[in-house]
Amino acid sequence: MPTISFPEYAKTVTQPIDTLLASGQARLVNLQVDQRSMLRGFISGILAFEDDSELHFADFIDLTQPEPRLMYAYHYQDSKKSLVFRYDNAIHRPPLPLAEHKHTASAVSPAPAPAFIQVIDEILETRG
Repeated sequence: MPTISFPEYAKTVTQPIDTLLASGQARLVNLQVDQRSMLRGFISGILAFEDDSELHFADFIDLTQPEPRLMYAYHYQDSKKSLVFRYDNAIHRPPLPLAEHKHTASAVSPAPAPAFIQVIDEILETRG
């Protein structure tokens, strides 16, 4: 994660959101940017897309740590509230080889932590 401050990291989330909003592809249901210091903060929110699918997201960032993204979850669900995919690093039972993983409707598998823009790109590809 090459960012040097929490406000810089926050822009990597808010800029793609602004692009989606400007294009009319999504509407912002909720956004919380809680800067706790120049190096720490929490971002969460919900984006609703044109087809009523939703992305629920949360990032807790501490840039003083070797792995700055202490907690993340990117949960994408369809208009019926059914899981399409979710990336997170929550402790999993049974344990997985990596903390970072991806849930789909049929499986859970190790997956590297995606950047927010990668999640948006995957959603746009999924929606066709």
